[in-house]
Order: sequence, then structure tokens, then C-alpha cells
Amino acid sequence: MKTSIAAFLALTMASSISVLSARADTVCNAVACNVTIAADPNAPNGNFGNPGTTANVGYTIRTSDNGTNFLVSLVSTDSTALPFANLYFDTIASTLGTGSNLGFEFGQNSIDAFIPGVSGSNIPITGTGVADTITQNGGVTDVEVTIPNSFFLENPLGMAFAKTPNGTLVSLHLSQSFSYSVVGGGANYPAPVELGDAIVAAASPVPEPSSLLLFGSGLIAAAGALRRRFLRA
Repeated sequence: MKTSIAAFLALTMASSISVLSARADTVCNAVACNVTIAADPNAPNGNFGNPGTTANVGYTIRTSDNGTNFLVSLVSTDSTALPFANLYFDTIASTLGTGSNLGFEFGQNSIDAFIPGVSGSNIPITGTGVADTITQNGGVTDVEVTIPNSFFLENPLGMAFAKTPNGTLVSLHLSQSFSYSVVGGGANYPAPVELGDAIVAAASPVPEPSSLLLFGSGLIAAAGALRRRFLRA
């Protein structure tokens, strides 16, 4: 009987710890988190025309969400890559046929947000937590983008895009990165995955150590009471 109580206690504690650990894991839609854009010197090089599947400069895209931030990693090994990324997102990707409704321009000197197709909608995003790191080293250009989930969920700047319903998908719809070729689009990369997507949700509060201690004490007390009941029986 002691063994059964000990096993019950261990299993319950392990389940609680696994739930806490899962909050720190990177979560991404399993269909596709990685996309490779092939280099093509003949790819269109401009903002006009239909987006394609190749670009003047080849690169890889990885999207994920760590429970707090939507992360995009873009890496090119082409020595001619330019240090910038213009990214177009679908903030309600769980609804099919919506397309991009929020864009960001990431450069070495500034970050702006804009509404695709709306001239003059660019605004600086200082203080929102949106950030980038752009490095060029040994022929490799790396753009690492961090966008807080709250930007999609709450729309802190009051921009004209639809807020993401909590626990649903945000997708990267279009990318104009490292060169002026535009890639993506639902015709080339079917929704909702497109160039990569991830589930965006509000961060769950993590119990403080004192709360965990009380929880553990409660489990021990419950196990003790259960043991006494078995002994009396």
C-alpha cells in the first residue's frame, strides 16, 4: 500500500512539473515551420506583380512561438544578401482566404509596422517589444525577428488589422527579404501554413515558488490522509 501511495504522489508531481515545463517549449504548427527559398537570378525584383517561390537571393525561413513571442529566423548564405526583411502576416490565419493584413519592415536602423496596400500607414513601433537582430558575418546574413504575441492579440498601436483570436494561428504570408523579390502567397504556399505559421496565445501565468510549495504540501497531506484511511481499513 505504501508503494501505491508513493507512486500516486510521484505521478501527480511529475504531471504538474511537465505542465510547467511545456510552457517554456517552442510551439509551432507541425505541418511546416521551415521553408527554403531557392535563388533565381531571373526572379521578379520589385513590389509589383504576383509573388513567386524563388528570389534573387536564396534563404531559409523558420517560424515558431515560444508561448510569449512569435519568432521568425531568416538566414541567407548569399554574399550579395541585403540586410533587411519586409514581412507580411495574416493575423487571422485560422480563417481561410484572409491574406496579409499586417506588415513589418526590419532594417539595421529602424523597424516600422504598416498595413499592406495602405500608402503612408508606416508607423514606428518603439516600446511594443517588437525587435530584430541583423548580422552579417562570413558571407552569412542573419535576421532574427521577435514579435510579442500581445502585438497580434491586443493591437497596442490601434492599427487597422484584425486582432488574432487567442490560441489561433498567425501565418507569414509574404516575404521580401535580402533582395526585392517577393515570395509567398496562398497560390504558392497554401493557407494556413504559407511561409510558416504558429499558434499565438496569451502567456499562462506560472505559479510562484510559494504557490508550488503550498501545492506540494497539499499533495503530501492528501497522501497522508489516504494512507491513514488504508491503515484503518
